[in-house]
Amino acid sequence: MALSITKATVGGSEDTWGTTTNTALDNIVSEINNNADGTNATTPNMTSLQIGGVAMTSTAAELNKLDGATVTTAEINILDGDTSATSTTVVDADRVVFNDDGTMKQVALSDIKTYINASAGSGSVTSVGVTVPTGLSVSPSTITTSGTFAISLASGYSIPTTSSQSNWDTAYGWGDHSTQGYLTSAAPTSAQVGTATAGLSFGAVGSYALLGQTTAGTFFAGTTYSGSSLKASGFLSTSVYSDSTAATIDGSAPSGTWRAMGTADRQGVVNNRAPSTLFLRIS
Repeated sequence: MALSITKATVGGSEDTWGTTTNTALDNIVSEINNNADGTNATTPNMTSLQIGGVAMTSTAAELNKLDGATVTTAEINILDGDTSATSTTVVDADRVVFNDDGTMKQVALSDIKTYINASAGSGSVTSVGVTVPTGLSVSPSTITTSGTFAISLASGYSIPTTSSQSNWDTAYGWGDHSTQGYLTSAAPTSAQVGTATAGLSFGAVGSYALLGQTTAGTFFAGTTYSGSSLKASGFLSTSVYSDSTAATIDGSAPSGTWRAMGTADRQGVVNNRAPSTLFLRIS
């Protein structure tokens, strides 16, 4: 309530001093008693309020916004652009301050995660194009609203496996195949055979030789034999012997392992003849 006090008029009727003074004192006592517990509001009539010499410019409405607030000074300071950071393991239950269409809320990160996952891969664009390396193709080459780019291998290209790529790198290291005499088809040309065998000496891996045994026995085509069991001079049929055998075969033993390219055996009742045939050294 507004406090109204009338003071006694000096020089006035003395009969009124007591009544006027008592009324003024009653009003003061009543105002104090009525607001002693702070339950009755008073409205100070002030043009300015200073605290510690600093004039307050906040309105009552502005100050009332803090009514019921439980915020701490440290929490307020974080809103003041504090650049310090605390290492935190972010979990779904954590909250962030979020403007929900004009209403400020604390929103769980799980809600934000759900929204991002649901929105991933969607949306629209004005115009986006994509280019790919040689060997790949893309369709469409440009998206003007929304869609998905489909990338595939161009005709004539393939992606090798890791093991295939290793084999390709090895073959590439052999040099220009067109000039090295490598086979380019199932049947080699005479030039390729000449290149592959040029300088191939007797006894080298890949060379052929007519070899035989020193004793009677049998060679079987496709079977491998140790060079130590062979002799480096062979024998073909003559007017005396009508097969690939001879009475004896002499010569030095070659090195390595050889594969018989033909079958040779003793024949008839003559059991002391030694066979010979064409061999290929394989190791």
